[in-house]
Amino acid sequence: MPTLPYADMPPSPPPDGSSDGQPDRRAASAGAPQRLLVVQALCVQPLAAVLEESGYELLRAADGIAALDGLGARPRLVIMDMELPDLPGDGPLALLRRLTASGVPVLTLSRRQQPHRLSTLIEAGAAECLVKPVRMSDLLARIERLLRPGAVPGPAEPRRPMASMTVRERDGHCAWQTPQARALMAAYFPPPWSEHARLPPEVLAWLHREALRRRAGAAPSSLTVAPPAGARRQRLSFNLMAADDAVIGEGHWLMVLHEADEAASIARLASVLQLPTADAELLFGLLGPAPLDERARALGLAEASYRERLTALCERLSAAGPEEAATSARAALRGER
Repeated sequence: MPTLPYADMPPSPPPDGSSDGQPDRRAASAGAPQRLLVVQALCVQPLAAVLEESGYELLRAADGIAALDGLGARPRLVIMDMELPDLPGDGPLALLRRLTASGVPVLTLSRRQQPHRLSTLIEAGAAECLVKPVRMSDLLARIERLLRPGAVPGPAEPRRPMASMTVRERDGHCAWQTPQARALMAAYFPPPWSEHARLPPEVLAWLHREALRRRAGAAPSSLTVAPPAGARRQRLSFNLMAADDAVIGEGHWLMVLHEADEAASIARLASVLQLPTADAELLFGLLGPAPLDERARALGLAEASYRERLTALCERLSAAGPEEAATSARAALRGER
């Protein structure tokens, strides 16, 4: 069996000189961003972009030596892609064993056709194993579960960047996408659609129908699609949102994507608080960590327009401001209203 050239090296000691090899809990208790070590070929960027936009502090390692060195920075969690070109054969598996020996939980990413079966990864110490292509919502949920194993799951709140994109009505060309939207499209629709940044035919047909309905004054409706065969039984919903032409471009629509858990929460807010879908979407966004300018951009709005809509929403809810509106939203999601 091929072995790593550093197989007999102990994990790097933490910078404070202690040797317990345990993840640093102090940053989490102080409210600082939680530190993740991502072991992945540097040419693969979308994963890192989504994690950074989700508020995590990242350490990146493209090979085994850098991965073991990264343990010295005391990450809370290691995310390891088992496809590492610099480590052929059983090299990635040997590295996995070295990482898990440090006491830091390791979440692995691998393909079904890779030689390392999931049972082998578990035996090597992996805390979680995901099969690629991985939905970002799945990954973020697993990360949260590993970082806070005792946490009781509550109502769905946006713990990740909004998944949105601007689409040209004429031909379905995606002029702009957030990393989350790009990841969801790649997970639900096989190439060539995701690779060429165009809507697949069924979504484009719905866009054309919905655009005609909106112009005729009909109430907004959404599209829900099923995942590919064999994937987790989640659903993906699409909604068209009113946006500023100066922001998204004339002849374009802003399309917001949600998987089933978040879509259900937005529908609940609309029902319980008697809000239009666009206002429920706006309110749901207040529950996440993104600053105002990012929320405005994800909704295709200028900051001035976003503030105007937010003020009108607060007045509708009889809320003194966004924080009070968010409190009402959480109460509605918990069933207290």
